[in-house]
Amino acid sequence: MIEQEFADIYPLTAENLAEYLPDIDCRECGFSSCIAFAEAIITAEAKVGQCSELAPEIASIIEKLSGFSPQAIPFNVMMESFSPGLIRVGDPDPSSPVIATGNFQETRRLLENILNACGINLFLLMSDTKGYSVDNAVVEKRFTPFEILKVITESEAGSFVNHRNLIIPGLARNISGQIKQSTGWQVAVGPVSGLELPLFLVKEGFANQSENI
Repeated sequence: MIEQEFADIYPLTAENLAEYLPDIDCRECGFSSCIAFAEAIITAEAKVGQCSELAPEIASIIEKLSGFSPQAIPFNVMMESFSPGLIRVGDPDPSSPVIATGNFQETRRLLENILNACGINLFLLMSDTKGYSVDNAVVEKRFTPFEILKVITESEAGSFVNHRNLIIPGLARNISGQIKQSTGWQVAVGPVSGLELPLFLVKEGFANQSENI
């Protein structure tokens, strides 16, 4: 019997999480520093509510992410994909963010699960990466300005929003300028880990959240 192999998902690290903490090292949480507190949250040795200085909206997202345990991706589903296009996550409106990604089926599944759990409403723009995950697509030059422009045009993404702001994965940072030049949209570089995405959206003022989440 062949043992199933799995691909790891980029985790939310203590260093990532610390970027969303107050960074004042007040020690009121019971830890020596914000990074130590972040490490304790990651390992479930501390609760978000121990930090009295944390913004409520950030605390709420961290709490939801702390209870989110994404499953590793089986290698036997690699390269399985959806058709390129624009999809709605939650109940987005014209002011909601547009997030560019690839069309690997597990990328969409993971992002939808994370964003729905955190009550984030947005448009997910899936470019044709031939089913590659974003990390592999960047290396194989499948996540390209041309494909992003193509899916923006074919999906008429601009007709659904009242802005021209596109958020790309952190792994595609090196081509952000090319994407901006090709599409004519303003480009913001998001995080590497999808688990960090809700925190990034809230902190940077992009988030459009559902009520009562």
